[in-house]
Amino acid sequence: MSTPTRRIAVILGVGPGLSASIAKKLSSTHSLLLLSRSLPDSLPKLNLPSSIPKENILALSSDGSSSSLKKAFEDLQKHWPESRVDVGIYNVNEKFEMKDFLDKSESEIRSGLETGVVGGWNLSQSILPLFLKNEPDSETGAKGVLLFTGATMSIKAGAKFSSLAPGMFARRALSQSLAREFGPKGVHVGHVIIDGIINTERVKGMMGEDKGDKRLDPDDIATTYLALVNQRRSAWTQELDIRPDCESW
Repeated sequence: MSTPTRRIAVILGVGPGLSASIAKKLSSTHSLLLLSRSLPDSLPKLNLPSSIPKENILALSSDGSSSSLKKAFEDLQKHWPESRVDVGIYNVNEKFEMKDFLDKSESEIRSGLETGVVGGWNLSQSILPLFLKNEPDSETGAKGVLLFTGATMSIKAGAKFSSLAPGMFARRALSQSLAREFGPKGVHVGHVIIDGIINTERVKGMMGEDKGDKRLDPDDIATTYLALVNQRRSAWTQELDIRPDCESW
């Protein structure tokens, strides 16, 4: 009896919170290539369940640059030869500081663009050729699924978001362009707008417990990502927005 092909999900921008929840949801069907600046040292902070076999996790450092991703994917091929890479998640976020526009510098807009769209561009350039080599999945018909995490500022730029919103607008545009180009080639590209505050440990530390259920639960968001990964090609979602029921929009 032949051994099933190992399926790989690649997540760039991994930290405690949403990306860790997505990793948990995908771990039942995929091995995980986890990428962030702080990995592999920060892997214990993700609190991934012990039920995920250690041999199914490859944690590597990447800042989203083309050179770091090239090395990561080379290491992936060495670590898991003959595998099928068929999921990619771009979940990189830039630290937000409440500053007036005239108090910001050019370096901040450049950093916002690097995080917002350039890293997503680089991940797409690395992963799409691997998707295109795949046969369509027997259940969904997809050769691969590439999902981008968006935010409220992807479609609505608030005051003092001048260094971040342009990159998030561009991330959304990148997802649309890739969906139109690669959808007909069998690749599902989606953009998920997170409209609200995610109830992470960091947020709890700053704002206290979510006593009124006003924040998004990262595990619940991850359930939606999993549903997108499993969508059949006759009804692919390109964009959706997620918010708690109490969120004003």
